[in-house]
Amino acid sequence: MSITVKQAWTGVDLSLEQGSGSNSNSTATVTYIVEGTEDDITACTSAYEFAPDEFSEIPKKSASVAERLTENAWKIEVNYGSESKSSSGESGSEDDEATMNFDCSAGTKHMTQAIEQTCVYAGSGESKDSSDEASAVPIGWNGKDGSESEAAGVDVSIGELRETYTKTMSKSKVTGTSWKRKVAELVGKVNSGSFKGWNAGEVMFLGCSYSAPSKGSKKVSVSFHFAIRLNESKATVAGQNIGSKKGFEYLWALTDDEVRDGERKRKVRKIYKAVVCETDGFGGLGI
Repeated sequence: MSITVKQAWTGVDLSLEQGSGSNSNSTATVTYIVEGTEDDITACTSAYEFAPDEFSEIPKKSASVAERLTENAWKIEVNYGSESKSSSGESGSEDDEATMNFDCSAGTKHMTQAIEQTCVYAGSGESKDSSDEASAVPIGWNGKDGSESEAAGVDVSIGELRETYTKTMSKSKVTGTSWKRKVAELVGKVNSGSFKGWNAGEVMFLGCSYSAPSKGSKKVSVSFHFAIRLNESKATVAGQNIGSKKGFEYLWALTDDEVRDGERKRKVRKIYKAVVCETDGFGGLGI
């Protein structure tokens, strides 16, 4: 399939300092539509090579994914701007690598179904549950059915992983409604492809923040916040190995009763793996 590149009709965000593209603080972002490739790097490279070396005398600097439109179509932003520091003394370039802060601390997860569970005692006239029967009993179950059934569950400690990336970005870009809308649409979504060394399904975008002065500054430091949950290759619920599970997928068991030898036994009927978060690419964040 051949790759095609064309400029988007919405395509130019231009900021001329003192009315001239030759001024070191002038910037521009030109948007292109790239079709014919499934690879984000190929899409960025194609748009970058297609774009002119200068736009209104502003030198070409970088390209990034703004949005994945379809499996084979991309919206790519080509950025123009000087590498030099601004006349107001601001330092930092949008080409500088984002700085990263990592935090791993204790959190909790509420569980109503055990990974494994054993019946260690049975009262007079009753028999101990088998391994499968014990695993099917919800943690803290009150022994009742229907609307009266309750399972207290238990809070278990887990590792809470967080990453924050801070990057210098153009004030004119990040204060624009279109950029804010794009960021808002990604909040709560999980990475559809690899991101910063993490596999698809392990990273959730929690949002970003910055503080920009109303006048003077041309650049701002933007912090992007992410939660990490590791994928599992051998996830287990109620004693059953259900195989792979992505970090933000949810597992739950459907249980039922049966009467055996005059005793009511709990059994697992089915185990479900639910996708509860939408996925998307994070290339458009520009970090």
